[in-house]
Amino acid sequence: MSRPFLVVLLLSCCWVEMLQAADQLMKVSALRRPVAIEHMPDLNKLLILNQRSASLSFFDLATRQVTNELAIGGKPTDMELIPETNLLAITNEAKHTVRLYKVGNDKLDALADIEVCSYPRHLKYDVRQSLLYVSGMWSRQLAVVQVDTDIPSRSDLLQKVDMEFTPHNIVFMPDEKHMVVGDCFGGNLMLFDTTAAADGKLKQVGLRVFPGHNVRGLQISADGEMLIVAHQMLNELAHTVRNDVHWGLLMSNDLRWLKVDSVLRGGDELYTGAHMHPLGEAGNATGDPSQVAVSRDGTVVVTLGGVGEIAYGKEDDFSLQRLKVGLRPVDLVIDETNGLVYVANMFSDSVSVVDLKRQISDEIPLGSQVALTERDKGELLFFNAKLSHDGWMSCNSCHTEGHTNGMVNDNFSDKSFGAPKRVFSLLGKAGTEPFAWNGQAQNLQKQIHNSLRITMQMDEEPTEQQLNQIAVFVSSLKRPPSIDVARGKVDAQAIERGRQVFMTHQCKNCHAPPTYTVAELFDVGLVDKEGNKEFNPPTLIGVGQRVHFFHDNSAKTLESVFKEHAHPAGNFGGNHLTDSQISDLVAFLKSL
Repeated sequence: MSRPFLVVLLLSCCWVEMLQAADQLMKVSALRRPVAIEHMPDLNKLLILNQRSASLSFFDLATRQVTNELAIGGKPTDMELIPETNLLAITNEAKHTVRLYKVGNDKLDALADIEVCSYPRHLKYDVRQSLLYVSGMWSRQLAVVQVDTDIPSRSDLLQKVDMEFTPHNIVFMPDEKHMVVGDCFGGNLMLFDTTAAADGKLKQVGLRVFPGHNVRGLQISADGEMLIVAHQMLNELAHTVRNDVHWGLLMSNDLRWLKVDSVLRGGDELYTGAHMHPLGEAGNATGDPSQVAVSRDGTVVVTLGGVGEIAYGKEDDFSLQRLKVGLRPVDLVIDETNGLVYVANMFSDSVSVVDLKRQISDEIPLGSQVALTERDKGELLFFNAKLSHDGWMSCNSCHTEGHTNGMVNDNFSDKSFGAPKRVFSLLGKAGTEPFAWNGQAQNLQKQIHNSLRITMQMDEEPTEQQLNQIAVFVSSLKRPPSIDVARGKVDAQAIERGRQVFMTHQCKNCHAPPTYTVAELFDVGLVDKEGNKEFNPPTLIGVGQRVHFFHDNSAKTLESVFKEHAHPAGNFGGNHLTDSQISDLVAFLKSL
């Protein structure tokens, strides 16, 4: 036997052993956490994208079992089958790319990596122009990719569009000229003109704002007349008392129907012809609606992530019916031929096969279940709307994915009603105590207890174990990346000049590094609706990823904090910064 042949043989054997070891590890030692699902009718299979295990599962619909699972690496967030091809696009948040694959029967071949916007989250493919749209989380950008279906390696990024809010789901309008992008956190929709997108000239037409947040589902009705939006609404005029929670006055979960023509016109016309389907009712609510799918006969199906159910029905139905699926359903697809709905259950590591006509749901695990860590258990509690009274909301309902929905809430945890306060981001909050606007919560466990019992009106006293588990999860949440870093627009010299401004003017007295907060209360010229003047300064960690500022959201940009509000005022007398100093200070703050 020749030496080269022996080397090749040994390498081949090692490679096979590595694949077998990886396959074994995938099956028995990893939480999968599915985040997306696709149906391949020609293969009679489902593709399930698993985020935690960074894998793709092939699920055979005939046998109802996983037939293969392949490692794809990184942190996958979404996938999209390219119609009329065997191509699959998958976003990778860890690498800031979209990878194109060739999909076969239990096989996957990587064809091309395309650099897109940083922290890509969701995909939508326009078959008319062969364009793939990618929403970027922390970059707050929308990327446009030209896909070459014949030679995928020639696919290329055409454009990146900066947005004023964090883009999430995308839907094409029936006129084939426009698309709508929903806000990941607040109640914003951005209308785009796509007619010149293939030339790298995607154009923002205008903002459409409605009272809501956590827009997790966007679809067009079967007749093309309505834009369907699944979202939540936090009412700043309601109080965190049992009555307001019970009747869905504080937090509601809704399926909003907007006339497509009204969305195109915008302005005062936005609500013309609109109506709502409240999801859930007093005594039996439906926290955290997420993805939406629409069948050809007009049936709408919505995943209810906080309560482990789906809701379904038609536009004219007075209310929607509900069926149980797995824990935290996040994505679904309708099989028109067989009259079934397939649901990806993130926290159950499972798929549900649902027959709506027979009202039967069969849940199938994606593999062997593994033991949960304390962090994992805390994560389940954080997203569990059943901890709240009647199931109206989870911790995630206000602190979206650990961040913030950007809304204000009249919360009695500050010992008063009538002065709603902005919801804090929890990203990077560990070690920045005390918490709450009045600084009364000395640790995370106390603040979590207040949220469960006062805000969410939890029926029973939370156990010490539950408080500790949620605290472990919240403590693990890292600060968001700087928006300038995410967009690749860092001005290191401006940041350093801004740091000097921060240190030499009184900023550090209230926002002391490295946590950029202190334990005391200060009068900085802000007064809430109850006359309170002293507040605990919130940490500035991640401040560049916020879109509203101060306790009442009265400042809409970081620049306006200093220019329009002369922060800090009150006992500090107001700042005396020049425009160039403010510009540098904002650059520094965005870097935190």
